[in-house]
Parts: sequence; structure tokens; C-alpha cells
Amino acid sequence: MYPNPYQNNQQGGQYPPLPPGAGYAPPTSPPPSMYPPPASSPYQPQTAYQPPATYPPQQPAAPGYPGGMMYPPPVPQPGAPPAGGAYPPPAQLPFSGMPSAVPTPNPTGGAPTSMPSPHPYGQPPAGPHVYPQHQPAQQPYSQGGMAPPFSPVQPNNSPYGQPAYPPQPSHYQPPTVNPSSTYGFLCGPLLRYQNMDLHQGNWLGSVMMVSKPEPHGQQSPAPVLTWSDGRSPHPQHVTGQAIDGYNQSIFWRFALVIPQDPQATKKITYSINGGPNYWFFVAGRSESFRWMFYSCNGFSSATDSVAIGGANPLWNDALAKHTEHPYHVMIGGGDQLYCDSILEEPEMKEWLSGTIPEREKAICKPHWIQAIEKYYFNRYCTWFSQGTYGQALAAIPTINMWDDHDTIDGYGSYPESTMKCSVLTTLGAVSRRFYLLFQHHTTPSLVPHHGFFSAGVGENILTSLGPSTSMLVLDARSERTKNLVCSDQTYDLAFAKMYNEIPQGTRHLLVQIGVPIAYPRLVFAENLMGSVGNVLGGLASAKSVVNKINGEPELLDDLNDHWTAKAHKQERNRFITRLQNYANDRKIRVTFISGDVHCAGVGRFTAKISPPEKDPQLMYQVISSAIVNEPPPEGVIRLLHFQDKVHILEGRVKTYEDMYPMFTQDVNGQPLQLDKLMPRRNYSHGHFNHHTGGLEVTIFVENVRGGPEHTPGADRGTKPYVIHVPRLEA
Repeated sequence: MYPNPYQNNQQGGQYPPLPPGAGYAPPTSPPPSMYPPPASSPYQPQTAYQPPATYPPQQPAAPGYPGGMMYPPPVPQPGAPPAGGAYPPPAQLPFSGMPSAVPTPNPTGGAPTSMPSPHPYGQPPAGPHVYPQHQPAQQPYSQGGMAPPFSPVQPNNSPYGQPAYPPQPSHYQPPTVNPSSTYGFLCGPLLRYQNMDLHQGNWLGSVMMVSKPEPHGQQSPAPVLTWSDGRSPHPQHVTGQAIDGYNQSIFWRFALVIPQDPQATKKITYSINGGPNYWFFVAGRSESFRWMFYSCNGFSSATDSVAIGGANPLWNDALAKHTEHPYHVMIGGGDQLYCDSILEEPEMKEWLSGTIPEREKAICKPHWIQAIEKYYFNRYCTWFSQGTYGQALAAIPTINMWDDHDTIDGYGSYPESTMKCSVLTTLGAVSRRFYLLFQHHTTPSLVPHHGFFSAGVGENILTSLGPSTSMLVLDARSERTKNLVCSDQTYDLAFAKMYNEIPQGTRHLLVQIGVPIAYPRLVFAENLMGSVGNVLGGLASAKSVVNKINGEPELLDDLNDHWTAKAHKQERNRFITRLQNYANDRKIRVTFISGDVHCAGVGRFTAKISPPEKDPQLMYQVISSAIVNEPPPEGVIRLLHFQDKVHILEGRVKTYEDMYPMFTQDVNGQPLQLDKLMPRRNYSHGHFNHHTGGLEVTIFVENVRGGPEHTPGADRGTKPYVIHVPRLEA
């Protein structure tokens, strides 16, 4: 077991006791069961896919790290990085529609596509993939936590010296890479950052590629990823691990363990099967990460995407900044893609043609399940391979957390009868399967080994962004109901890990949650929607404002999503108070970062203690949304400003909550009266300031547009707005 860096220290004594029967388990093994399974089980199944025996055999993993990591003898590194800093394009697919190369599931056989399990609805579907409607919660687990305490090192007195490269095992034969007979790929490469092994000085992450279907019966060798940092005497090689398959397409995961430089960022160049060279950047051991944050990376169904300039402009801007000063990680704050259009599929229209009671009683038919699987697979392959976003996924390692649109608009905030119906349960199960694969490079059975923790339902992350900053990524979607965001078990486990695993010397904690926790109240609208919902649902003229799934007002699920909704307010206030106590105990500044609301802004909690460096209640809420979707109209922003006022939270001490007047000038320099929320597309980045000990966060807001997509004025760059988050002094 790793030592607890906070026992008997001078910054608050021992950490608060865990719940009765709870214990801290080291990252290398699952923890003891801390809680019984949650009484109210949300809607994703916990079944696991097992790769068929006909897939290539998986290579043995390196000690202490799962995932097929091997270091064979060197082979020549093909090619060289392109000059000029250009990013080679990922596997390209058409922008509109779904990939024509992806056939429908084969009902008569072929490669298994999914998780075999009993079908609870009656007769099993024609295809091999079935999704249980209700399932027991998985046991709690905690893996991939941060390693022992870390102190910044100097070049001349580093206890670790230069990066240590694994020895080349003499008994292992190098993988044969024949570029003329390699896999074709539908999607990828996709980079993911998992954590840093602070004890060994290693960066941990992975690459995912999705292969094109091969002819039935044909089996190519497992693909091989080759990487080099330009410093080790030989390139390193990683054999792909087949972790899932869909209709003879295979998900290949390449586990990466990269030694860090003691001080400086280094460039990692990689290729797969002798294909194009890609590269990304790994921070030095004493270096804090430069991170980029984005959310709402798609278009709502009613959006004219061409008129607002398409999806590329802000991604072009972000990659230009990455070229100048590389980002070490890219944080996806939810809605990495929009899957609302699944309701336009013929099978879903068939379901929607019934009355609401008929929909809730309907069993998800086998051909509906196949259509749902095909939709999510194709949707990911398309959106994650196109344009500048596809280039970014191959060039910047990601940390992602889903929100509702990754499944369907409002998922989790519908009434219980709707959420537990067969079709919604299946949508949640299938979307979770492909969310884990494309966004986290894992499966339900592998998540305990790939850097997540859970109290039974959902996948949460606690990770390091360098010696000064840690990040909690809270899964606020998997357990969500109309009356719950996260369970008490999840909060207890998260705080236990924070007290036990965040290293001493950490100055800042980023808390990433999809929906802002500080935002103007909309209780009046919530009451209005609830009172007129039945009336609107019965009016033919109001169908444009009625949700297709359950007939409630279209905006009610968005209102129910907010932390400030009546049903979530007490849970919200308890969470804020616990974070204030944590900040005071550990002298770590807490900052929220969120998206969802399609505008930029900064919320603020403060006890008005001067100087602010002495106020542990001071917590900023950075809101950065949307990088692609269109902003709300001015009337909505005006209404939100009208509703904003100072609120009082009776936490550990009296805390004042308001929205910070961040935007006194528009992007064109004109003064703004509505100065708290900016209705323009945006993204943000941040880094630790070594001179002040604070966190510098910049929101980049899209300039006034000059024309639609593909016109000379379509891409006008961004204007920066900077937030200075002060350190917290002892």
C-alpha cells in the first residue's frame, strides 16, 4: 500500500474518517466493498464483451500495467515527421451521413459483435448482441489512482536521473510490419491520457484504432504501434489488444507507458503498421500540464451548421495555439458528439408512433437493437474522424466525460417510467458501450484497470495534471435521475480518494462536471414548465415545443439537469460544503470547469475574506460552451442576467454566490451591458502560474463572423478573456 501523504502532516492532520467498513486500497488492486449496491439502479447494463477466440492472441502485459504493452527488439522507424508542424489527417470519412463502408449486422453469423447475455424481453434478437433491461450494480472499484508523493526535481539532483527505458527482452521476436498487407481503419488514431505514475516517472495512456471489416474468415496479424521520443536508442513497439468488435470491425487498444523527462516537455512520434506519423507531447515530471477544455462539440437538430461557419473554426484556432505552445491534455466536458438524430432512424420512428403509455410498455425489438448499435457505431466513426477535430484527437491526449447528448438529449432527467422503459434502457446500454470504447478505450469489464473509480454505477476519474494540479472528473450522468445527480456512495468514495491519493504539494484541484454548479437560477421557468406541461402536450399547435420521447415541454429536461433545480439543490449544497471543507483541510484551491449551456461565463463562491488567498471558500466556476453548437439568442441571455443575483450558502461559513462580470467588452471592443454571460462559441485553456502559485484560465471567444462555412470570412479567430484563480495559502 502506498503511504498516505497526509497522515500527521502540518496541513490539517489526518484525513476525515471513511464510512464504516470502508478502506483505502492501493491503485494496483480493487478496493474492498465499501457499500452495498445502490438501491436505485440506473439504466446502463454492466455486462462485458469477451473478444472471440478467433481474434489475434493478446500479447502479455508489462508488469504492473494491463493492456498488451511489450518492448521488442528495435526495427527501423519508417518515415519521418512531416515538416512545418502540419497534422496528418486521420482516417477520413464523409462529413454527412453515415459511413457507407459499414454494413448492417450479420444476423446469420460472422464475427461476434457484442456482449453475449440472456435476453430479458422474450425471444433473443437475430444478432448476437443483447442488452439487459435491468441489471445489478457492479461492485465498487478503485484503480489507477495517483502514485506516492512527488516533489519537483532539479536537473542536477534528480533522484530519478534521465528517463529509464525498459530493457529489450532477448527472447521476444519483433512484430512483423508489412505496410502492403495491413489493416484498414475506419476511425482513429484516438489518444487518451490516463494518469502519471509519479513513483516511476511514467506517463500512462493509450491509443485506439477501429479496423475496417475484413472478409469473412480472413484474419490479419494484430497491428503494431511504434513510438519514439528521439532520445532512446531504439523505437518502442506496442502490439494492439483486441478489446471489442462490431460487425467484424475490431477495436484495437495500444497501451502506452512513456518515461517522462525530469524537467521538460518531450515530443512523442508514433505510427501504426508503418502508416502516417502522428505526434503528441508529454510533460516533464516537474512540469504542470497545459490543458485545453471544450464542450458541446456538435449541432442540435434545429441548427443551421453552414450558416454559423461549420464545426472547424474554433478547432482550427485551438490547433493553431497547440502548434505554438503544445497542450498536454484535452478535456472533453460532455457532449463530445450529438446523438439526438437517432430519433430520426426508421426504427425509432416506429417506436415513437405509439402513444406515450405504449412507448413505455414496448419491448425493444431485435431489429431496433441492431439499428441502435449501427447508429452509435457509425455516428462515432464519422464524427471522430472528420475535420480538424479528428486531427486534434490524434494529436492531443484526451480526458473525457459524457453528458446527455452523448446518448440522447435529456437522458437521465426524464421521469422514472420513461427512463426504465425498454427502449431508453437499450439506448443507454448501447451508447455506454461505444462511449467507453471511443472516448475511454475500454469496456465495462476493463474499466477497473484503466484509471476509473466507481461506487457501483458510473465511471469517475481522479488524475494528475502535474505536480501542482489534480483533477476530479465526476460522472454526473450514469447515476442521474430527476431527483439525483450522484449517489452518496460516489461522493464518499471520491472524497476518500482525494484525501488519500492527491499528493502533498498539490496547489489546485479542477473539478470537471458537465453542467455548471454556479449559474443563474431558473426556478420560475421550472415551475412554469411543470404547470403547463400537460396543457402543452395536448395542444397540436405546441408540438414544436414538446419533447418527442415523453410529451413534456422541450426545455423541462434541461431545467431538471441543472444543479440549481429544486430537486438537486440540497445535494448541490452538500457537495459545495464538502469541497470547502476539503479546500480548508488541504489548502488546495478548488475550481469548477463545466460546459452544457452554450455560452461562456464565470460563477463565483466566496466568503469575502481578504486577501482572497486566505479564503478557502473562494471557488470559481469556469463555464466554456459551446465549441461547435450555436449560442442561445440574446433574449435568453438577457433573461439569465435578469435572474442573476447574490445567493447565500450557509456552508462551513457564510458563502456568497454570484456570476462574475467577466465580459465588459465584446469581441469587437464595444462595451457590453450584459457582462456576465457571453453568447458566442468558445473554448478555454489553462495552466499553473509558477510565479504567483495561481491558475491562469483563458476563455477564447469566437470573433464576429464574416460569412458562412467555406467562405473567406468564415474563420475569424478568437478573443481571449483571462481568469486569474489565486492560490490558497495556509
